[in-house]
Amino acid sequence: MRRSGQPYYPVVIIGAGPAGSAATIYFARKGIRPLLVDKARFPRDKVCGDGIPLKTFQLLADLGFHEHQLFSRGFKIHQLRVYSPDHQVAVFGTLKPDASTKSGCVPRLFFDDALFQRAKESAANTLLEYKLESFHRENGRWVLTLRHRTGRSVETVETDLLIGADGGKSRVARLSGLLTPDPAHHFDGLRIYYESRSKEFEPAVHLFYDAKTLPGYVWIFPVAPDRANVGIMMDKSCKQRYGKTIREIFEEVLQENPRIRRVLEGSRPVDRIRGAPLPLGTLPGSRIADGMMLIGDAAAFINPVTGGGIYYAILSAKYAAEFGSQAVNKGDTSKKQLMPYEDWWRRTILPGFIYSGWLKNKFKSEKFTRWFLGKVSRNRLFANFFISVYGRPLPRHALINPWFWFKIFFLQR
Repeated sequence: MRRSGQPYYPVVIIGAGPAGSAATIYFARKGIRPLLVDKARFPRDKVCGDGIPLKTFQLLADLGFHEHQLFSRGFKIHQLRVYSPDHQVAVFGTLKPDASTKSGCVPRLFFDDALFQRAKESAANTLLEYKLESFHRENGRWVLTLRHRTGRSVETVETDLLIGADGGKSRVARLSGLLTPDPAHHFDGLRIYYESRSKEFEPAVHLFYDAKTLPGYVWIFPVAPDRANVGIMMDKSCKQRYGKTIREIFEEVLQENPRIRRVLEGSRPVDRIRGAPLPLGTLPGSRIADGMMLIGDAAAFINPVTGGGIYYAILSAKYAAEFGSQAVNKGDTSKKQLMPYEDWWRRTILPGFIYSGWLKNKFKSEKFTRWFLGKVSRNRLFANFFISVYGRPLPRHALINPWFWFKIFFLQR
């Protein structure tokens, strides 16, 4: 029932990145066309490693995307190389196409726009260049104030269900009080693009666990034969340890690490260093409230050891639409009615975040990282264990499951 003359949408999604765009598509499939809001205008860039793993491509297929559509502006990847602080390297996969190592790198400028264009067809309406200014409860609904970036236009809308999909600096999460930033569950990411004029980049992604970056790492992800995404993910402890900023550490490691210099030989930076926050999946707090759900980076659904979040963005969007549409159709979007979503993420993806968080904390020790990654580079069982837990969405009690260890012992590297 309408309670005012303000525009009403059963669902409003703040943020049109992968989480928000996917949620729009999934809600539309349930017969609910949301209002989709974003502070930017698409296409727009997003600081990220640009890596799209196999499990994400499986979700994208469910959204109706074909591999060739995405790789028309990206680069197929067949190999993973992980470097220890003493420059030992563990190699997974070959440089030849192999279904078991299928993944890719697609610049977010193109990837996010492709998702948004599909979502726009499913939305009741889209508001671009509008920022969520405030919201409050009124007669059992959220009343949202949305302001255009120029400040000259203000929209007020009502909704039964507010979806926060507005990234690592989520205004929905912050204003609602659902999540509080915590340095113990936080990384910062920096990124710059390099171009090569003398040689092509191989179809391999590189992770460098340099002593200065632990527990984080430097990455090199090719997005084209002549272009690579180069970045760093680490916490702010470098200020205490070295008296330097993450940017200063990043620039030093790019110059000093011999393995990095070898991969980037003949290439040069072609843009400026940009940064983004990475709230990690172990961050305490609920992801629901009355008439509200958080998804993707806004929900801190970022793997604590890899920094990957696109898979969890799309997956959480799918289940938010599943449980959220049920609540909307019942006319009850209370926290109690939305609890199945909270139960879902705690049961299915939180255990993997906890395992990854454990590994991230172990990587704070240079001694452990040298030993462990050294073993991974030389020992098949260690390599199998690493690739089975590194960034994977593991179920609860996975490490005491006999089938998990059967695969460790018999998986062919």
